[in-house]
Amino acid sequence: MTTMGESNTSDIRFRKRLVRVCVSIVILTGVTVILGYGGWIVLTFTAKVGGYDPKTADGELLRDRLLAWPDRNREVMRSNGRTSLPIKP
Repeated sequence: MTTMGESNTSDIRFRKRLVRVCVSIVILTGVTVILGYGGWIVLTFTAKVGGYDPKTADGELLRDRLLAWPDRNREVMRSNGRTSLPIKP
């Protein structure tokens, strides 16, 4: 049987692990959003403020392609990679 001290120690360890998991989820979610949409945000800001709005080789605005990129990747992941890969930004 466990004593009261051992029970408290395991409870504290569980809380500590739970806090670490929650913090990791929050941080990874933030990083994912920033990396996924960060390029679009930066390019939109520079286009509005500085007037610099780069285009891709086929003439499409780079910021529009970056905005659509996460959705294109989701479609490939949902099909388990059976569809063709989207155009790189």
